Amino acid sequence: MRHRLSISIILTSIVALMFMAVGAQHGQSGGSGDRDRQMDQDRDYTYDRDMDQDRDRDRDYTMADSKDRDRDQSRGHDQDQDRDRVQDRDRLHVTDPASLRDEDIYGSTLMSEEELKQYRNQLMNMETNQAREHFQIQHESKMQERAQLQGEDLVPPGQGAIYGSGLMTVQERNQYREQLRHMDSEKEREKFQAQHREQMELRAKALKLDIEEAE
Repeated sequence: MRHRLSISIILTSIVALMFMAVGAQHGQSGGSGDRDRQMDQDRDYTYDRDMDQDRDRDRDYTMADSKDRDRDQSRGHDQDQDRDRVQDRDRLHVTDPASLRDEDIYGSTLMSEEELKQYRNQLMNMETNQAREHFQIQHESKMQERAQLQGEDLVPPGQGAIYGSGLMTVQERNQYREQLRHMDSEKEREKFQAQHREQMELRAKALKLDIEEAE
């Protein structure tokens, strides 16, 4: 009797231990699953965060590119306006060419009275500003060739004296005037004139002359 009781107790203990082992294994398996799910969630969060950062960077780059394009367009527009002002100052779109002054005609000092009169008449017969500008461009080219052949100064309308002109050849003076005439902006012209002034002062110093004497 006691022997059977001992066996029953032992069997009961074994069954209890088996249930405990199964429960512990199940608990471990559940904990591992929770950890896996948490890792998956962390990976999803990190991926979403990286995607958001990439979108933000792309948006910043797009905005920067747009600003650069706007700045370039604005700069180009300003340069076009400067170029237009140069043309308006140098090539007059006059409504009454008959009243055009001699000094407003490009190369007037190289032209005879008859040529000045003919220039006004031809300009007056032009029906559009585009035709007048084309005619003036052709006239400018003709005057430049004449100045080179005759070795004469060609002073565009509106230009004054050149600093250190007495130290320059006729060719240098005419080249200077044409370069200055085609500058796109006032800032560019000021820089060009400052560099020319330094060159003339160095030339005067080398020749042991005062710059006032050279002008």
